[in-house]
Amino acid sequence: MPAGLPTALQPVPRVSRSLRAVAALMLALIVGVTVQQLARQRSAILEQTETELGRLDMAFAEQTGRAIETVDLVMRDFADQMRVPHDLQPAYRTPLGERMQRRIDGIRQVRQLKIANADGLLIATTATPLEPAAGQTLPPAGLALVQRFRTSAAPALMFSDPFRLPDGTWTVLLARSFNGPDERFGGIVAASLNLQYFQDFYRAVGLTGDSVIMLHRRDGVVLAAYPEREGLIGADYSALPPFHDILSRDIAGTMVMQRPDDGRNRVVAMRALRNFPLAVNISVAADDVLASWRVQSVTAVIACLTVAILVGALLLRLARESRQVELLLTANTAARATAEAASARMIRQMEERERTEAALRQAQRMEAIGQLTGGVAHDFNNLLTVLLGNIDLMQAAFPGDRRAPDPVLHTRLERMRAAAERGATLTDQLLAFSRRQPLVPRPASLNTVIKGMTDLVQSATGSNIELTLRLAPDLWLVLVDTAQIELVILNLALNARDAMPRGGRLTIETRNTVIAPADAMADLPAGDYVMVRVTDSGGGMTEDVRAKAFEPFFTTKGPGIGSGLGLSQVYGVARQSGGTAQIDSLPGEGTYVTLFLPRTSEELGADRRNGRDGSDAITRGARILLVDDDEAVRSTTALILEAIGYAITTAESGEIGMARLEAGLDIDLLLTDVAMLGMNGAELADKVRELRPGLPIVFISGYADPNAIARREKLRPLVRKPFRATDLAAEIENALAGC
Repeated sequence: MPAGLPTALQPVPRVSRSLRAVAALMLALIVGVTVQQLARQRSAILEQTETELGRLDMAFAEQTGRAIETVDLVMRDFADQMRVPHDLQPAYRTPLGERMQRRIDGIRQVRQLKIANADGLLIATTATPLEPAAGQTLPPAGLALVQRFRTSAAPALMFSDPFRLPDGTWTVLLARSFNGPDERFGGIVAASLNLQYFQDFYRAVGLTGDSVIMLHRRDGVVLAAYPEREGLIGADYSALPPFHDILSRDIAGTMVMQRPDDGRNRVVAMRALRNFPLAVNISVAADDVLASWRVQSVTAVIACLTVAILVGALLLRLARESRQVELLLTANTAARATAEAASARMIRQMEERERTEAALRQAQRMEAIGQLTGGVAHDFNNLLTVLLGNIDLMQAAFPGDRRAPDPVLHTRLERMRAAAERGATLTDQLLAFSRRQPLVPRPASLNTVIKGMTDLVQSATGSNIELTLRLAPDLWLVLVDTAQIELVILNLALNARDAMPRGGRLTIETRNTVIAPADAMADLPAGDYVMVRVTDSGGGMTEDVRAKAFEPFFTTKGPGIGSGLGLSQVYGVARQSGGTAQIDSLPGEGTYVTLFLPRTSEELGADRRNGRDGSDAITRGARILLVDDDEAVRSTTALILEAIGYAITTAESGEIGMARLEAGLDIDLLLTDVAMLGMNGAELADKVRELRPGLPIVFISGYADPNAIARREKLRPLVRKPFRATDLAAEIENALAGC
């Protein structure tokens, strides 16, 4: 220890530390043993009480069940008699009431027996004097039971709410329904129970202390209790724990609960009757049960406090001697911990900020490139529409098999068509990267998609590449365009093949993945995803190459070997499907590309498509209004449609097309471009539907995202530019046919 440090920082004497440790250990041991023993004794007393109450409650439930069953047997007998036709005139009712009275004589738990029809009118009763019951009805509680039996699929046996009789005593109606001769609801047999019978039985047990025995309906309404307290009969205790914690799961149980009126704890045993919707519970005050335990606890606590005071005095003496040292050490430790925590927090914040900024820059860069490529694709689509349309017109001008008389001319036309179609393919890849390619998403299992194209992947990669599938069982479903996903898998497999010219291993893996909020990124929010990973054992990528791999037209392949759009299409399809794609690679260690596609709750279903395939006969002479603001596209499309056999009227804008319709132009179908200056195609379609409801409309568009331009979720039917004449004709015929 350096001499310059304050005296307070000198080490604490070993004897003091030893005494303090021994004193603290003794204190903890004494307190722990005392508390443990008291807790064990308390638990044992409560468990023994619960067991005894459970046995007693079972006896009460059995006795109560036999008493109710006796009444129910009588009611069943009369209910069966009422199923056959009877002469219910007064001359019959009085003898019936007398028979009912004879049956309940000696059954102390029954006051009266009544039979009522489906409207609640009394048919017979044991009430004295025995008079014709015409025009007399059941009491309100009985009428409520009749209404429940008549209007709902109620059980055959029900109990009413308890109610007071004119003499001030409580009763409850036990009712059993019966069907008439026509097998429809005919009425009820109702017994007015003598609740005092049950109270007398409970009183005979002779429980002492603050004990309560209650008879409930299973829904919690109190029917009888001993001792009876004001307001207890008819109270609803369905919200108390015994009902929703015991009877909701089992027929019987015990527990310790807090009484709602005074907050005191009670030990409760409850048991439901097996054949009737009733339950019996017995409860005793926990204070009475634990009275002897409290006396023992006081003695143990006094002894424990005495020892604690002695040990505490020793601790205080030691604390006074080491107070300054503890304060300095505590302050030093707290300051050091605070500094370390602040430093670690700052490092984490800096790392997180760097990751966020890098992800944001990459997302902004990809979005800017996507917007640029989407706009370029729009212009290319219009150009390719004119080019392919004129090639179709030129080839259609030749008779027979449509071959030009001049072989050189025929060859040139075919080369022009191949170049144009290749341009259309490149445009589709640009649209996929920019996430504006119209998709047809449906619920799908990626395991099924991958298994279905295994042979294709193996054939495309060659025999010198070993293909391995690691497909997770119970894979979640995703909402994707399966054709685009197949193209994505094939593109990744071909890239892996090019990275392994001498052969290697290609692995396709799937599994369910949950992205926690702490791991979420700008392009990968927290949630459930299905992960698809394609791994190769090739030469890998440098960091510079990996950072640009998803950019369109970027490629490390030689001229003429690749377009540089494969990985960009992978990224675009993943983003447009709601997920993302990531690349991890190191030189010499291979590459793996991972797709994250969000899980869907939709179920697999059949792909239903309506409409005609374009091979049906053309509706000759159908009158079509063609609206397109691009003159070359408009004139070429008009010539194609006229060559097919339609009568075409053109308009160079939505306003002009609308004006011609308002002037009375008679047409069979509207064919309109979506993206136009002024009134766009969607706005034109809305006005046309107001003017001529039911007029078929077909949209055409070369724009990357026509739905976004029109601010619509879906434009249907839509023909994308560049289109073939047969595809356009098929959509027109479907619209004319109302498909």
